[in-house]
Amino acid sequence: MKKKILFIMHLPPPVHGQSMVCQQIKDSADINQAFECRYVNLSASRSADEVGHYGALQTVKKLWRFAGSFLNTFWQLLAFQPSTCYLTITCHGIPFLKDAPFVMLCKLFRRSIILHQHSKGMSTCAHKAPYRWLLPLIYRNTTVVLLSWRLYDDVAAVVKREQVEICPNGL
Repeated sequence: MKKKILFIMHLPPPVHGQSMVCQQIKDSADINQAFECRYVNLSASRSADEVGHYGALQTVKKLWRFAGSFLNTFWQLLAFQPSTCYLTITCHGIPFLKDAPFVMLCKLFRRSIILHQHSKGMSTCAHKAPYRWLLPLIYRNTTVVLLSWRLYDDVAAVVKREQVEICPNGL
């Protein structure tokens, strides 16, 4: 019986480095043959024009997409019952506050969690509210994938060295 993995990640559109790596993971024959996989799209934006914009209509669309992704994740945790949840995560700002509930949901279901971090910036906000208490809560008891050990200093205040796995350039 194959190990079940729920991938909760940013998929294109919009097209950017992180979404392209996630699409490669989703399309990987090796991954899909080795594991029983399900995928949830974590992206709240559907075009490059929507990224970083929060007008009234944009916000409603993004909240609707967030709710759909969150409910889909909840359903997958209930019905699919994965042993592991793999999430791409942003480590600060509004995107982090959007990603954090997905991690907490997976923790509520007591799943093994792999957080693949594609961005920097944790060190600049780790001492500020609400990150001061939220970052340790999110990253505790997880495996954190970084693209290089050079990125470790950015997360060192929150992530223990033994939690880290290095995966250069995605796969």
